[in-house]
This record gives sequence, structure tokens and C-alpha cells, in this order.
Amino acid sequence: MRKVLLLALLATPAISSPAMAQRWGRERFPRDGVCFFKDPNFKGDYFCLRAGDDLGQMPAGMNDKISSIRIVGRAEVVVFKDIRFGGRSARFDADVRNLRQDGWDDMISSIRVREPGRREGFGPGGGFGRGEARRGEEADRIVRRAYQDLLGREPDDVGLRTYRSRIIDDGWSEAQVRDAIRNSSEFRDRNTMTAAKAEETVRRAYLAVLKREPDAGARGFVEKVLREHWTQEDVERELRKSPEYRRRG
Repeated sequence: MRKVLLLALLATPAISSPAMAQRWGRERFPRDGVCFFKDPNFKGDYFCLRAGDDLGQMPAGMNDKISSIRIVGRAEVVVFKDIRFGGRSARFDADVRNLRQDGWDDMISSIRVREPGRREGFGPGGGFGRGEARRGEEADRIVRRAYQDLLGREPDDVGLRTYRSRIIDDGWSEAQVRDAIRNSSEFRDRNTMTAAKAEETVRRAYLAVLKREPDAGARGFVEKVLREHWTQEDVERELRKSPEYRRRG
């Protein structure tokens, strides 16, 4: 009986778990996978997971201890705030030097790593299907539209990831995204008119219409930009009415 039991045990394949194998250290990077560092800028001890690995619960001493992420080869990662892929989540497909900037420093409790394009198994309970992918695409469109309308540019990687997570994980609406951007220092700087900005607006108008630098007579236009919110187009329109412009014509 003992011999049969021993043979059965030997015939049973060993079950390996990434959670059992991981520990802080300086192991060799995988060909395709993700490495997680204790400190920002890929410093300090780290551990790595290969594409296809799941880590439903961090080993003792490793929970909420990750500060930067390095992508190796073909891989992307979804990190979760809670164990067993629960709570708030975020997807990263590029290196992150400092997770504090993304609101994830020392907050990761479970991890899923996949090859790019293979989204199955990314959601809680294993489901990151077409519905989730469509939600991500729509969230990206909302964020890009808000950035273009309010800041006049494409979102940077950090902004795109942050607001995508707010929409998908926290249920934010497009109006909430736009309100958050309006409260940003970049939006305030862009939309707060100063004397220097007003002078530069008038200067651009002079160069566009009269092909020269503004003179002392431009001061009235600077006041219009500051006090009456004239745009460069408003200044250009008035300059085209000037005798100088007509003489040039």
C-alpha cells in the first residue's frame, strides 16, 4: 500500500505558484515579463513575473511595497489594489519610473502579466473580454477629447492612465474628467492672462499682419487683450484696418 501511494505521489506533477517562488532579490530578467522594484527609478531589490503569470496575493513582506515597474520584452501588466485581483486596477504597457505619480506607490496587492493583445484573464475573476476592451477604448477617447479641448494637446502617458482608471474603476463621467483638468495648474496657467502673455499675443498679431515687431502704439492692444479678453485674431482684424496695412496692400 505504501509503495502504491509513493508511486502515485511521484507521478503527480509538482504545482508551482508564482506567489510561492517570488522574493525580493536581483534575479535575471525574463525574456518577456515585468519586474517590480522596491524603490523608484528601478532601484533596490526587485522580483519578476513572466508573461502569463498571475500573482493573486503578494508573499509576506512584499504587499504594498512596489515603487517602480520595468517592462521586459513583450509584456504588459495589470495591478490591483486588493488581493485576488480585486479593488481598483490599472494597466501598464510601458516602464513606470515612479508609481507615486500614478497614485500607485506601495499600493499593489495582486498582479496579472500578459503578452500585449492577450487581454483574457485581466479582470477580477478572470474576465477581461471584449466589453472591458471597449470600455478602455471609450475611456481613452474621452480623455483625449478632454485634453484636446481644454489643454490643446494629446494626453501624456501618466494623465491617460490616471483618467482612464478613474473612468473604468471609479465610474467617472466625462464631465468629472473635464472638471479635474480645469482644476489643474496647467489649465490655470494656460487660461490666466498675464501682461507678458498679452504682450506676446499682440506681438504675434503684429508679425502676422504687419510683418514687424510692435511699437509703442501697440500698448492699446495689450490693454484690450488684458481687460477685454481680445484674442490674437481680434488684434489681427484691427491691424488690417490700419493705414499701414492698407499701404502695404
